[in-house]
Amino acid sequence: MGLNNVILESALYLEINRHSFCPQEVWQCTPSVIIAAPDNFNPDSGNSESTAPVEEVKPVPKPTISPPLVAPKPTPEKTVVPTENISQPRLTKEADLIAAQRAWKYFERNWNPQTGLVNSSHNIAWTTWWDQGSAVLGIFAARQLNLLSTDVFRQHINTLLKTLETLPLPATGLPNKAYSTSTAQMQKLNNTPDPEGKSGWSALDLARFLLALHILRSHYPEYSDRINHIVAGWKLTKLVKDGWLNGGVPESGGKIREVQEGRLGYEQYAAHSLKLWNIQATKALAHPPSDKVQVDGITLEIDRRNLKNSGATNYLTNDPYLLLGLEIGWTDAIKAQAENLLKVQVQRFKRTNILTAVNEDSLDRPPYFLYYSVYANGVTWPATSVSEKSYPHLRFISTKAAFSWYALMPDDPYTKMLRDAVQNLASLKNGYFTGKYENQELGINNSLDVNTNAVILESLLYQARKKRSLIF
Repeated sequence: MGLNNVILESALYLEINRHSFCPQEVWQCTPSVIIAAPDNFNPDSGNSESTAPVEEVKPVPKPTISPPLVAPKPTPEKTVVPTENISQPRLTKEADLIAAQRAWKYFERNWNPQTGLVNSSHNIAWTTWWDQGSAVLGIFAARQLNLLSTDVFRQHINTLLKTLETLPLPATGLPNKAYSTSTAQMQKLNNTPDPEGKSGWSALDLARFLLALHILRSHYPEYSDRINHIVAGWKLTKLVKDGWLNGGVPESGGKIREVQEGRLGYEQYAAHSLKLWNIQATKALAHPPSDKVQVDGITLEIDRRNLKNSGATNYLTNDPYLLLGLEIGWTDAIKAQAENLLKVQVQRFKRTNILTAVNEDSLDRPPYFLYYSVYANGVTWPATSVSEKSYPHLRFISTKAAFSWYALMPDDPYTKMLRDAVQNLASLKNGYFTGKYENQELGINNSLDVNTNAVILESLLYQARKKRSLIF
């Protein structure tokens, strides 16, 4: 039936297996499916859990649904010429230019001219808003790096904005979790039709998309009015509740239940993104419940809300810290955590001689999406599916993590090793692969997705802008 169909068939969102934990603390009331990372995954289907040993580590001492909304009318389009910087950033190294051109190939193959949306995975007409945030930032970075002309950039942005201006919205007043990239109609996470938008919403996903729109309106202010009008039609106040990120998950009978969303790392990335729209997730920023653990002798901050006490996993992985650095900029506290994250991966390399660059990423084989972390649920270096099955044999080097670490810390010899290891992990026609397996017998992870290729373009732009984060 083809790999794409197999992936889609495997993307069952675990509603039937969801269980809730609701102890007294508010942040503990969350179903197991609400996790640290965004909802851009494909859960596995029935693969048995690995029994490989894992390293244990101990810490150091019913919502009201509003009536269905009418899709907003398009803002009258003005004739505009996108703003161009007086001195655009330029890639100075041949390897960087080659990498940028390779990453842009994904967009050339997966941009949908009828909607302006980009496929989350190669040749699959489906997406989430996290992935569309990546898509907007990838297109923005490509224009800044002069990979596409002003006219082509205008075509991409105008087509997307027209789609957003008439986007079908569910009764929640927020974009549904998933959409078709070919029709812009609401879909479920398994890519089946969701005409009434019963899949709920993700605060994490929408925060990334809003960040991308903010960067676009900041650098190209001629689009500000249209972007602001679009966003004004969304009930963004639902994204935060009592100072915490607030998502919506489907229940039986078509109801949507509001839940706290996010864990340390992704939670702060989303909260900082929402601040750019004057949406304040104050507790997520100032009071995340955390502990410290030692991994290979290095102290790391981890979320106290784990699978056992909250029903949601506290993945500690590279992704949110790298995105914070590239797009927003590190605070002192976040920088310290990021530096220690890199140190512990260097330590593992020294101990095992295995190049290590953890991340959440898509796979070219079951379970099709994996969270590879430094730490999660009391275990070090776990590689688990959304349903918490362990796949240690599928640990991988993440291409986007390798590019990002090198961009953020180019003077560290380890990040140069990472970048060199993934420089050529690309299809000449379709963009960069998501990585390669640590088990050399498995070779390249041939999955192709928008997040990998967008983040590569972002990292190259960050370098070309002399380490200036994208919001500036």
